[in-house]
Amino acid sequence: MKRLLTVVGVAAAIAFAAPAHADPVPEPNGDDAGFIAALRQAGFSFSSESAAVAAGRAVCSCLNNGEDNLELLHDVKSRNPGMDMEQASNFAMISAKFYCPHQLSKA
Repeated sequence: MKRLLTVVGVAAAIAFAAPAHADPVPEPNGDDAGFIAALRQAGFSFSSESAAVAAGRAVCSCLNNGEDNLELLHDVKSRNPGMDMEQASNFAMISAKFYCPHQLSKA
């Protein structure tokens, strides 16, 4: 069964996130096509590719703003009721791989 990804909520979360520190962090300039392909390979479905990309970039923005991993997973899951914690974790890991690989070493 394909997992449903409602990405609007995750993208909206970043709009309200305040920076936790002043250190400059790299902009998420990842491979959008690779990200979409990885989501599909992992069994995610979504209504639009651009919304999925925005959600993936929002995950990294939250991490770059100092949100801890557990808080991030809870946010992803709560904004995507069809996901369980494992799915939220998979989405966050794929996002980090393509948009903020520097965050993977902190996990």
